[in-house]
Amino acid sequence: MRERILITGPGGRVGPRILPLLRPRFALRLLDAKPLPTEGDDEAVVGDIRDLSAIRDACQGVKAMIHLAAISDEADFVSRLLPMNLLGVYNAFEAARQAGVRKVIFTSTGQTILNYGRDAAVTTDMPVRPSTVYGCTKVFGEALARHYADKYGMSMICIRLCWFQPPDREILRSQPELQTHWCSPRDLTQLLELAIATPLAFGIYFGLSNNTGCRFDLGNARRELGYAPQDNALEFLAGTEGLKPS
Repeated sequence: MRERILITGPGGRVGPRILPLLRPRFALRLLDAKPLPTEGDDEAVVGDIRDLSAIRDACQGVKAMIHLAAISDEADFVSRLLPMNLLGVYNAFEAARQAGVRKVIFTSTGQTILNYGRDAAVTTDMPVRPSTVYGCTKVFGEALARHYADKYGMSMICIRLCWFQPPDREILRSQPELQTHWCSPRDLTQLLELAIATPLAFGIYFGLSNNTGCRFDLGNARRELGYAPQDNALEFLAGTEGLKPS
């Protein structure tokens, strides 16, 4: 039997790009608010992250949870960000705890520190400076992850995912100011697999590729997880990397 992992919100912007890359390694259980197509030994569960019992049921028998589900950017706080990004992340962590899942990977965002400025050298141990209210909700998730690691002995790994785009998107070429903060699907997948494997109780890491000119520090991910990002936005755009769309 292959190890099964639970992914919340796999039908959003990130999930469809990484599911094919995770399938060779893990059996997947996909929890989403809408029915999703499955492949191989996938299991699909229709559920709402505002429903603690639904997430707890989905957690049964899995090795780890990857919590992708969230409302991104500047949605209305009361009707959207509050129930999905605050209550939702609490439900996800608490459901994992109650179900005995000892490993949770929380996808945070680079927006937690963007008010340092895009050209500032930033490490993950610097105080947060969120650029959006959405980023503030992810700061809550990081703090809650620390709490669950300390209080319940769970392994809680936070990945501050930066500018995630598939390499075949024209926007990668048309917005050079964002290329230093790009994260490719295969680099994110590598980071997720390393996060699942690590025995560390807690950590915060930038979800970035090995981009020329990036000032967000990947040092702790390299040292603590063994992260070795393969992709570089400028090299790909110059045609020197041989990177195929994923």
